[in-house]
Amino acid sequence: MKKSILLLFAFLAFGFAYAQEQGDVRIQVGPDYKLNINDIGAHAGVEYVFVDNLSIAPSFTYWFPDFGRSSNLNMDLRYYLTKGVSQVYVMGGYSNIWLNTQPGLPGQTLSRSGGNFGLGAFLDIAESFGINTEFKIQSQNTRQPVLRLGLVFKVGS
Repeated sequence: MKKSILLLFAFLAFGFAYAQEQGDVRIQVGPDYKLNINDIGAHAGVEYVFVDNLSIAPSFTYWFPDFGRSSNLNMDLRYYLTKGVSQVYVMGGYSNIWLNTQPGLPGQTLSRSGGNFGLGAFLDIAESFGINTEFKIQSQNTRQPVLRLGLVFKVGS
């Protein structure tokens, strides 16, 4: 059993050995979930590979809190550790969150900037489609852990 699992991993690593190549572009949409305070949000973003295995991935999340309004902007760098069907990466970057607990009142929006770091994986499902999962810690407030899922559409290669 162990040999067959190792053989499967070797096949995935070498049989489908295509990497993140310079110029690749991906568009991502999906849900975000703040683990400590149980907020759900929707995000949209784009990823551009500017050097092989290294990309920049800006994204915007609109949160749906119990009261008020909240949104988040991330500007992340991703470094891909693996190639193939399952591409694992580490990431880090800038994050800014806007909070408004009293919408409609002027001057009530609070803006907090900080950093974030985490790891993720892209699962290549079809030629122009994939799924992305990501877990990251955002430094604003209480070092909020965020779980992100996304549908990814490949635009260029």
